[in-house]
Amino acid sequence: MNTFIDLRSDTFTRPTAGMRQAIAAADVGNAGYGEDPSVNRLEGEIAEYFGQESAVFLPSATMAGQVAIAVWTRPGDTVLIEQYGHDYYFETGAMAAVAGAQAHLLAGHRGVLDPDDVAAALIHPENPYARTALVVLENTSNYGGGTVYPQTTLERIFTLTRDRAIPVHVDGARIWNAIIATGADPGGLVQAGGSLSVCLSKGLGAPMGALLLGETAFIAEARRVQFMLGGVMRQVGFMAEAARYAFRHHFERLADDHANASLLAEQLAGNPHIHIDHEAVQTNMVYLDMRGGAEQAANLVRDLDAHGIGALAVGHRVRLVTSLNVDRTDCEQAAATINRLLEDT
Repeated sequence: MNTFIDLRSDTFTRPTAGMRQAIAAADVGNAGYGEDPSVNRLEGEIAEYFGQESAVFLPSATMAGQVAIAVWTRPGDTVLIEQYGHDYYFETGAMAAVAGAQAHLLAGHRGVLDPDDVAAALIHPENPYARTALVVLENTSNYGGGTVYPQTTLERIFTLTRDRAIPVHVDGARIWNAIIATGADPGGLVQAGGSLSVCLSKGLGAPMGALLLGETAFIAEARRVQFMLGGVMRQVGFMAEAARYAFRHHFERLADDHANASLLAEQLAGNPHIHIDHEAVQTNMVYLDMRGGAEQAANLVRDLDAHGIGALAVGHRVRLVTSLNVDRTDCEQAAATINRLLEDT
């Protein structure tokens, strides 16, 4: 059991002893010249895992997503994305600032877009409107509650966009959770000819980094944008080896995070101050819809912090995220504390 139970995000994990050993033993070179062997191994291994031709190691998943958008679009193009998609909603307007692209927002169900809505929203270049240059899907959906795209939904969207020669970029910051939750074939989570970004910190627990994956020509252009944005790193093989260790040793254990999130939801289910959409608890997140609104959410987060528990207020909701550094006992204690604190409100 931890002295501070951090349920704010799965980005608060700390390197394990084995990961620290991998970092210390890393073989490094100048990644900007393609000469860091650890980076090259990481890019090759993850590209092969997802059935992609190539990959580029980047500092963050935010940069990976914005690089992808910049490659796929021209200024003035529209990007079709769910209204709370991370690449639009949580990245300080980067889509417009970096690529000059504009978002065409669609409402999803628990963050998942309906293929019929996507088909109806596509704008063809021959029309006198800003063309739809890209569709972005977030899998799993953060704002949707850690929800997973059903494989049939992905396949329908991949097909209808490919028929119109429109690429799909999958924001797979937490794609690892989707794979563990569904047992899906990794290659089937990416559109043929499209792109995928994956975070190495969220879920897996590496200290930093992300990968952007796709066809060779796409990644070559992505490396150009990487230089443009100052994303080229040098002797970063230390972090690449941390990510390789996380992929080998922390991937399968994500099932524990999912079980712990389900435990939290179950132990909070009867609380009259909270509504939980249990069908949205599919991976490592639980959103508590506070019946007392945003003020009650903020107060609960404040009180939890005073009791050694971290949570995140998102408007009228409180987000709880399980991760590598949180075990079953921690989750039981957190649920009991939440129930006790809300009894006094």
